[in-house]
Amino acid sequence: MVDGSGNTFENFACKSTRIPSIVTAIHTRSSLVHDVRRGDRMLPGVILAIFCLAGVAVSQEVPGTQERSSLKIPVFEPTSPDSAVVAATYVSIEPGIDRLLRGDDPRDLKELKALQRQQSKVAEKVHRVTVNLQHGSTQGSGVIINEDGYILTAAHVAGKPKQRITVVLHDGRRVEGISMGVNRDNDAGLVRILKNRDDNNQPWAHAALPAMDERLKVGQWCIAGGHPGGWMPDRPSVIRVGRILRVTDTTIVTDCSLIGGDSGGPLFDLQGKLIGIHSRIGVDVDDNMHVPMKVFMTSWDRLANSEAWGTLPGFKPVIGVTASRTSDAKKECVIGSVSANGPAAQAGVKPGDQIVRFNGSEITSFDRLKEEVDATVPGERVTLEVLREGKRVTLRLIVGVSDES
Repeated sequence: MVDGSGNTFENFACKSTRIPSIVTAIHTRSSLVHDVRRGDRMLPGVILAIFCLAGVAVSQEVPGTQERSSLKIPVFEPTSPDSAVVAATYVSIEPGIDRLLRGDDPRDLKELKALQRQQSKVAEKVHRVTVNLQHGSTQGSGVIINEDGYILTAAHVAGKPKQRITVVLHDGRRVEGISMGVNRDNDAGLVRILKNRDDNNQPWAHAALPAMDERLKVGQWCIAGGHPGGWMPDRPSVIRVGRILRVTDTTIVTDCSLIGGDSGGPLFDLQGKLIGIHSRIGVDVDDNMHVPMKVFMTSWDRLANSEAWGTLPGFKPVIGVTASRTSDAKKECVIGSVSANGPAAQAGVKPGDQIVRFNGSEITSFDRLKEEVDATVPGERVTLEVLREGKRVTLRLIVGVSDES
């Protein structure tokens, strides 16, 4: 048997076996892969969200929203037919593939076919819980993780707490959501659907979750879902298979090919248990970094309380301005200096300008401006409004990356 690239299934030495029955073709558009560089040097990883180029949209905050912060992240438990709520992605293991579950290679065609069947079963279920997330000019992926409609995603997809998020479900229905906490140190974000039941008043279908003490192994087979290139009405979430290359407490590295739009999408094991969330890619599209479930579990209280903290390593956003020393930076945001050739300078910001709005949010102090900049990612397009000589001027700016990050 041969896949579309000409690789034979019998070639077990390849770093991931291609399974044609569950791999959907991806039309990669280079403009959709967000490639951030400092000069000619590639940053440590490439952000996988998409920033729409056709125009600058403004994200909306949802004021006064009360969060259900008492909810704890559910712990994976094997499901049974009489369970009140069954995790939608859980799949029992086929007989005789325990070795493959540990990450070993298939020894013969029989084991390879068993592996393919197992991956196909998981792939069929992944679509139902994988969602597309849209807000402002950003588009990414996410995965529903409990019956109340909580969604795990990447921090750079969620953006900042209390933003209105459009959640596109597997069948194309759109529901309203809200961003909650973001752990930018590890690129972990939380979103929830505002309605805690679906249109039929049923609990939301959700992914199966691992136990707290479950450990991942190098070589372990994995299955990635997401919306590469963004949401497309005539295509479900795209499935790719691969293996775990490296594991640390804060990062999983796999060879599942990912591109722009996949950020925040789910990574599953062979039992359909969620093991990670797509974060960024390395130099190649088959060298990808994911946020382990352990990060979400240990950050859960802060995420559920809509806190925002940290900076994604290598991706500290900047616009290249300082506060005026002659103004009260706690009561207004007057610009003192603008870095030559920096993002603000290229957008047309001048010393003496008072920034009153940034990316749709009111700016009342320089600290508030810093908070809003920290909620963006390098390469994102935003609008800002400044007061200049008594007139309001609207400018468009592309967020830059700090040389010190």
